[in-house]
Amino acid sequence: MNIVVVTKLVPDLVEELAIDESGTGLDTTYLRLIVNELDNHATEQAILLKESVGGQVTVIAPDLEGVDDVLFTAAAKGADRLIKLTGDLQSASNYALSQTLAAIVPELKPDLVLTGVQANNDLDGAVGPRLAAQLGMAYVGYVSGVAASGDKVTVRKEYAGGLIARMQVKLPAVLGIQAAEKPPRYVPISKVRQMSK
Repeated sequence: MNIVVVTKLVPDLVEELAIDESGTGLDTTYLRLIVNELDNHATEQAILLKESVGGQVTVIAPDLEGVDDVLFTAAAKGADRLIKLTGDLQSASNYALSQTLAAIVPELKPDLVLTGVQANNDLDGAVGPRLAAQLGMAYVGYVSGVAASGDKVTVRKEYAGGLIARMQVKLPAVLGIQAAEKPPRYVPISKVRQMSK
């Protein structure tokens, strides 16, 4: 199975955040970026699928400060290929990001594209559904488990109020991951640094 994972870098909410001079955004001068938590779950789910059915995992991330740590951590967990999106992506909207991805992802010939269901810096969750629409693929969001069999995946979808549904989706498809079946693996920084050499 060929799996592509789309990740975003978001402000580290543990850090002190400051508003810029315009009053409409964050001051990025000293802003520390980290991988979006739900995208980290998407990467973990991709690795779990690779371990259960085989295949290849490609992780894509925008070339922002901190991207090397994000990509090398994905490699340390088991990702096979790492792609840095270049260009002016610091203030790119989800619409612009999904358009950029729609131009790149088809070349990778994925069976499955995984994204986090939303990011903590916008909470609109638009990348996955927009990307699916632009690629002409099915989309299911709020997924908390995936099992692959042949040309289909069975997903565990969460609804408000604790309702759970199991759905079968024909591949290729895009899934918005709410949570991986297992928590994301911790990778020691020493291992990440070894990957970067």
